[in-house]
Amino acid sequence: MCEFGSLTHRALSSCDNTEGDRNLRRGLRGLKNRRVAMLGSRQTGELPAAMTSQNDRPAPAPAESASRSAAEEAQRFRDFAEAASNWFWEMDSGLRFCWFSDSFERISGVPQSHLLGRSRRDMLALADPVTDEITSLQDWWDHIAVLEAHRPFRNFIHPRIHPDGHKVYLSISGKPIFDAAGRFAGYRGTGADITDRIEIERRLREAKEMAEVADRAKSRFLATMSHELRTPLNAIIGFAEIMDGQRFGPMGEPRYQGYARDILSSGRHLLAIINDILDLARLDAAQMELDDAWMPVEEVMDDAGRHIAPVAAAAGIRLRLVAPEAAAEVLADQRRMRQVLLNLLSNAVKFSPRGGVVTLAWRPDGPRGPALVVTDPGPGMTEDEIRQAVEPFSQIAHHRTRHHEGTGLGLSLARRLCELHGARLELESAPGEGLTASIVLPGNRVRRGNA
Repeated sequence: MCEFGSLTHRALSSCDNTEGDRNLRRGLRGLKNRRVAMLGSRQTGELPAAMTSQNDRPAPAPAESASRSAAEEAQRFRDFAEAASNWFWEMDSGLRFCWFSDSFERISGVPQSHLLGRSRRDMLALADPVTDEITSLQDWWDHIAVLEAHRPFRNFIHPRIHPDGHKVYLSISGKPIFDAAGRFAGYRGTGADITDRIEIERRLREAKEMAEVADRAKSRFLATMSHELRTPLNAIIGFAEIMDGQRFGPMGEPRYQGYARDILSSGRHLLAIINDILDLARLDAAQMELDDAWMPVEEVMDDAGRHIAPVAAAAGIRLRLVAPEAAAEVLADQRRMRQVLLNLLSNAVKFSPRGGVVTLAWRPDGPRGPALVVTDPGPGMTEDEIRQAVEPFSQIAHHRTRHHEGTGLGLSLARRLCELHGARLELESAPGEGLTASIVLPGNRVRRGNA
């Protein structure tokens, strides 16, 4: 019984059954829901001479103050819990969830009824937990071991599937609670949705990995370039020194003509490498523009075929052009389209065995749209190797291709030039099955018949 209830009970008990006492009794009963101050002599035990209500007295009694303070603290906690981006939870001594703050369901999307009365071990028995590279099944069992050992824990990451189907990540922290006798009474803790943080961290890791891959690729590229640039330069310098010193007699000596051809070939090779590097730099800086014009498809194919034919013949490769059955035109930059086709054809020739056939064909009704298609009987590539091949500065380090030289820029440059045309470069291959490279053109860059 509160302090006021005890005081009024004593006053009522001491009243006689007189008219005045009955009135006092009624008055005291009417004040039973209000705190009053009773003025009188405690030594004599007499009834108070006067009573005043709480409004007449400024200072509340200690018990009321404590009660009010506790109520305010409880309300303060509720306000914080409702406003927080976290939620609060509690387990009983059996490690069963027994309470969640109202924000739990709003944040996690999980009805409280799915968890109340169940322990972590119960839930793992009902269904396999969601696991991934962040939280494994072993992590779940380790978490349960911590709970059963009554130890505090922080930031246990709990992946789960949200009711709308996407994966969310919840971070859970908790501490054990004990009663006055030191007996384990359960857990209290907090939870938060950290999906955005996990996604940001994942993107940062991917960006870091991509940067490391690019850095390694550039290092390999520079190592390759040192050879690719030195070889033609050494040839140019060496043959020029022989001719300058007239080592084999006056300049009319027939051998000098062969050296001059070697110098010319090496110079052209060196120029092609430099042009590829500069083109890639211009594409990266978005400084390359197309000089588009409508061209017959057959003319585009013949132009590329003429340029690659000597290289194919020297390698013992037969080049086959499959002309369009019906006239068609493409809208493209002639020089850049030739560059793309020559990169694809030279790649096909390079990796085809002697005696093989490299084909360039026009497929107006390809499965993904009209396309110029290059096929070869080479060693083929895996999916990972294809992804690597179209990245700049990359070369496939594999026993099937290790005897082939090159800068590793060809396919990457071809892909970027295709994209500049609004086209796609698609590569299809498997180990031992050759490679099919398709330039899939958008519909607005192709027209049937000759305009």
